[in-house]
Amino acid sequence: MRVDVLRGAQMMPSTRAEIARFRHRVFVQKLGWCVPASPVTARATAGEESDEYDHDDTVYVTLRGDGDAIVGCARLLPATRHFLLGDHFRHLVDDMPAAVIFEYPKLRHLDEALSLDHEATFPDAVWELSRFALEAADVWTPRSKVALEQSAQGARELLRAAIFTARALGAHRLVGVTYVSLARLFVRLGVPTHKLGVAYRIDGRWVAAYRIDIDAVALAALGLMRDTGADVLTDAAADASTEIPAGADTLPAVPSGAHQRHITRRIAL
Repeated sequence: MRVDVLRGAQMMPSTRAEIARFRHRVFVQKLGWCVPASPVTARATAGEESDEYDHDDTVYVTLRGDGDAIVGCARLLPATRHFLLGDHFRHLVDDMPAAVIFEYPKLRHLDEALSLDHEATFPDAVWELSRFALEAADVWTPRSKVALEQSAQGARELLRAAIFTARALGAHRLVGVTYVSLARLFVRLGVPTHKLGVAYRIDGRWVAAYRIDIDAVALAALGLMRDTGADVLTDAAADASTEIPAGADTLPAVPSGAHQRHITRRIAL
């Protein structure tokens, strides 16, 4: 299974439409979402799903399976600007400032303590995970043991790719609103998923706001403790490749040139 990481500004129109069609199939056709039309979603055509948070700065993570078809996708946005949870679901969060401002615990090493003797805050270290979509129809409401196992495997692969990407972008925490059943699945995968407020019933399903701290527990559960590097290829230049060194905290800079807007990062997890 292949993982692609793309920024909105770098996506070709065909890829953007492919993601929008996949999301429409999962969220509208399978889950029955009613996505209202608005001026900011005017570029979405019939059979596609997008909103005002699909823009040039958005980071997309996609899973591709047999035949190179998308079988999963997720969206990442920094929680420092407009994002879905902050703009439309604040009522699901008891304490929004605490949710979106990450604090390191007090440092214990002597050399660190000498330079920083108080808790450090990193307001840019929190990202929103949204539009978490999988081909498996039963990922939100598994009806059998086999369906549960298949859903768990797909959810693990997509969550693993999303957390790997978010960490590479500097995130220490993910927040978002999702179905309670999906959050419970994350917990079964060994990833601590903390509720940020009360759950609400929307369109017959329970939803709530959650946070996932990208810490040793979450990374170990997803097998990412040692996978701090990845091979990165570009669609624009088949002969160009960049390797993220082990321990790297950021993705490599996007190459400059005429093809800069159409770079796809392929990560071998």
